Amino acid sequence: MKSNFLIIILLLSILFSCKDSERESIKVRSREFTTSLDSIMYLNYLNAIENQSTLQYFTVVKIKNLNNKETREICTKGNFLAGALHREYKLGYSIDEIIKVQNLLSENKERYFEFKDTSAINNLDLNKYSVEEFEKFEKETNRDSISKSIINKDWLMHFEDDKAMLIFAHSLFNRGILTGENNSLGGTICHITTSMLEERKTQNERLKSTNVDK
Repeated sequence: MKSNFLIIILLLSILFSCKDSERESIKVRSREFTTSLDSIMYLNYLNAIENQSTLQYFTVVKIKNLNNKETREICTKGNFLAGALHREYKLGYSIDEIIKVQNLLSENKERYFEFKDTSAINNLDLNKYSVEEFEKFEKETNRDSISKSIINKDWLMHFEDDKAMLIFAHSLFNRGILTGENNSLGGTICHITTSMLEERKTQNERLKSTNVDK
């Protein structure tokens, strides 16, 4: 069992290191996006869906509920989105199935998904906050000032409830700022800086190297 787990970790590390090597070509193809902000949000989205640590990153995606035909933008964690796709497509967690879901995620530059399976929809916590509540926050808060005070800095904030935290993370993501919540410190989000992303990349490379040696 332990050897099987190590094999899975190794293969995932190889998969994500391949994704890292593709980042340069993604940046070169940034003309595919309407603005530089769109390009930044896509790269932040990739970081969120590829992250496997206990510090889970938030991403913003557009979801269509095929049961009621409603479409809305939501903020969720990368692993929640992956889990929803596993449920929607009735996929398990074999290496092939994990890679299939990762490909579905990474190739979706529009960050638009359609779901019909109820358990998949519930996995995304669509009802944590409403469109109206998000719009109210955007209208009443000086979002640009907040984002400028955070960018390129170490920053964290504690929230009393998930609703407020998700709305805040949603607003920051739409301004090109990636945030995450540590599962062991629920309710506290932090700014995911470039140095943190580089450290994660280095850790993945070390893990891959260690498993190859074994």
